[in-house]
Amino acid sequence: MPGRNYRLHAGSVRGFQRSLSGADCPVDPNTGTAFANNLVPIDQNNAPALMAQIPLPTNGSNTWNASPTLPTNWREELVRVDHNFTDKVRGTVRYIHDSWEQTYPTPLWTNGTSFPTIQTDFGGPGVSLVTRLTATASPTLLNEFVFSYTTDHITLIPVGAWKRADTMAPGLYPGADNGKVPGISLGGGGIFNFQEDVGYLPNGPYNSNPTYTYRDNVTKVAGKHNLQFGAYFVAAQKNELAAPGTATNGVFTFDTSSTVSTGNAFADLLTGRVASFAQTSAQPKFYNRYKILEPYFQDDWRITSRLTLNLGVRVSLFGTYRDRYHREFNFDTSRYVSGASSVDPGTGLVVGDPFNGVVQCGVTSGIPDSCMKGHLFNPAPRIGFAWDPKGDGKLAIRGGYGVFFEHSNGNEANAESLEPAASPSVQTTSIFELTSYDQVVPQGTGACPGTTTSICTTPLAMISIPNKVVWPNVQQWHLDVQRELWGHTVATVSYVGSKGTHLTRFLDINQVLPTPLSQNPYQVGEPIKGVNAAHDDCGTMETPSGVPVTGQAAINLAIACGASPDGFRTQFPGMGSVNRLEEKASSIYHSLQVGVRRSVGRLSLSGSYTYSHSIDDSSSAHDPLIVDSYDLARVRASSNFDQRHLFNLGYVYDLPFFKTPGLANKILGGWEWSGITTIQSGTPFSVANGVTGDNAGVGNGVSVNSAQSYPDLVGDPRSGINNFPFDGFGAIMYNPSAFAAPRGLTFGNTPRNFLTNPRRTNFDMALYKRFAIKESVAFEFRAEAFNVFNHIEYAWLGGDTGSAGSNSPFSNSNNTLTCYGANNSAGDPACTSAKAYLRPAVAHNGRILQLGAKFIF
Repeated sequence: MPGRNYRLHAGSVRGFQRSLSGADCPVDPNTGTAFANNLVPIDQNNAPALMAQIPLPTNGSNTWNASPTLPTNWREELVRVDHNFTDKVRGTVRYIHDSWEQTYPTPLWTNGTSFPTIQTDFGGPGVSLVTRLTATASPTLLNEFVFSYTTDHITLIPVGAWKRADTMAPGLYPGADNGKVPGISLGGGGIFNFQEDVGYLPNGPYNSNPTYTYRDNVTKVAGKHNLQFGAYFVAAQKNELAAPGTATNGVFTFDTSSTVSTGNAFADLLTGRVASFAQTSAQPKFYNRYKILEPYFQDDWRITSRLTLNLGVRVSLFGTYRDRYHREFNFDTSRYVSGASSVDPGTGLVVGDPFNGVVQCGVTSGIPDSCMKGHLFNPAPRIGFAWDPKGDGKLAIRGGYGVFFEHSNGNEANAESLEPAASPSVQTTSIFELTSYDQVVPQGTGACPGTTTSICTTPLAMISIPNKVVWPNVQQWHLDVQRELWGHTVATVSYVGSKGTHLTRFLDINQVLPTPLSQNPYQVGEPIKGVNAAHDDCGTMETPSGVPVTGQAAINLAIACGASPDGFRTQFPGMGSVNRLEEKASSIYHSLQVGVRRSVGRLSLSGSYTYSHSIDDSSSAHDPLIVDSYDLARVRASSNFDQRHLFNLGYVYDLPFFKTPGLANKILGGWEWSGITTIQSGTPFSVANGVTGDNAGVGNGVSVNSAQSYPDLVGDPRSGINNFPFDGFGAIMYNPSAFAAPRGLTFGNTPRNFLTNPRRTNFDMALYKRFAIKESVAFEFRAEAFNVFNHIEYAWLGGDTGSAGSNSPFSNSNNTLTCYGANNSAGDPACTSAKAYLRPAVAHNGRILQLGAKFIF
């Protein structure tokens, strides 16, 4: 190796202390013994730039610990101009510019974020412009025109050790890296288990979303009719760089399980012993566009003094998503040619056309710009009424029904979701078991044996959308009865419901077929590898009870044991997972809602209670809970966001003490007590099996990053709970003994969203007093208490916590069972004493008290 040698000894290797007597002490793979004179040769051309991504230890010789700051700069400018052109025409212009810049301590949204050696300077300036012109043509005719423009311009600038050295190996695609150093991933034991990767960070503009909106509304009063009609038009853009799983800078993987490893991942980095290197050839930028036009008409018809009828219709004329430069590729099931591609069982490479069924939006003959035929005309009627049965204004009955179409966002079944899809114009290449960085060079481009192209590749993982759009829609309805009870107190009882149709679901349509239950060689209660993983099913191809595993079951067992599923996919041979976004899911929601409101007098309060249930078979566009693409019925269950009970109470009470004017009134009187009380049940979550994740052996590309299978349910998890302390965690919420390892080659029988997260009960209160000194001078005092009764409010155990759930400090996932003991039960003492599953790891804040004062003059 070129360059100087590096000694790995009982001292420090850039601060990492390792002993030669350790199991991970490096050896020379050429000789099988320690390096000569205990000196590890360093590749000076490549290793220093990679090592710069690893910081020196901060505590002792093998620990790094720090709390980096997040420098933030924010400013905003606002300009507003109002002008009366005439006494009937008025104009308004409002302009807002804000600038947000923050330095994140690690590379943002990449695969390697262990250290702050590479940071991200995130810049997000935004602009909002709104112009409004209002014209009153007559006392009964009003016209309003509004134009708005909004945009943001996100830039991502890497900071720190992100630049590659000129002496480094050129990579598989020279110049594609844009001057960025390859990422590193070290694994295999010891202290060398970390990743750092500048990834796709562009060192410049990343994303902008200009949106132009035009709206014109006309209001006309004609007798008993209040007519409103107009139109809404939007032209939207989304311009962003692709964020591939493997970026153009490439990623080195150093792993002690590699056949070329020295036995120490860090020594592998120094010497160029590479388990694998992967690099993507290009990072295209996409320029997505769509347009919407929605004319509408509404008539509020006051039939009598006691009855008003609301009639309306909105016609949603939706344009499809499209990329301006036709850079998006779709896997079109109708264009797949049976027999044109397959997988070589010896090499795992595609034989034939690796892009069989792949079409380019707007370029492939017969394929529209959006890769899907549009559906323009979508009428959405609405009807409502309000009835005062007695005419005294104390009782009102209201109801309504409406249909609402949703254009959907770019993460659903449309062309924008194709951005990360594989394509002939972007290649990701991996090379393995390298003994020198000098081998990281462009690979041969000659014809690949047995293929129709020059591309030697394993089956591509694709994204697929339908070739005809179906817009999601929701039907909503409600019936309310409102009654004034006493003293300005109004109560409302409502039934509210909705039904979602053509909602997005996400599934792998090229999943390997599962073993039919009638052909499953595993007995009920018999897991793969048996109790305590004591049997070698993978090596013997027999069940723990001695039954040979053959046929389809043998294929599924091989995949469950780690074999690639790509050679066994029968729906579209020659392709990898084909993750399909389609508008075929549905939902239903029913609720009873009760509200009480009092707004006059010494006491003002607003209370509400909702009892509801939401059911669906997909709670979001990328809901990963479809573990079996051939059994979609099993995923229909309570929605990820379902909360059965919700109670909220807000109040403000002017305390009735020391009301008589005087000194006592000024000091002790005039206090105001207010508060908010919230009691809500938790959202549901699923219990996942984490021992043999792909227990059914089907290679599902959608569920691979979440639950691929569930445990078997063998009891009632809500009873027989044996609680005992576990340092750093709360009480066991459910009985682990109710779950067992799933029967081999099944998905487990525990239903989706079977359990419920802990409920939340919270009381916030405040005391407020204004001390008037004289007419223009006053002093205000406020005492506030949050969680005033110091009630323990545990975090979620699992499931979907909403759009911001991944950023919440209160979420934790302890819903994956990773141990089944000698009795094949997750409740075995050997498991529950070492594993904290079904326990909350964190809780919301305890009681917080704060005082505030304000002097007004």
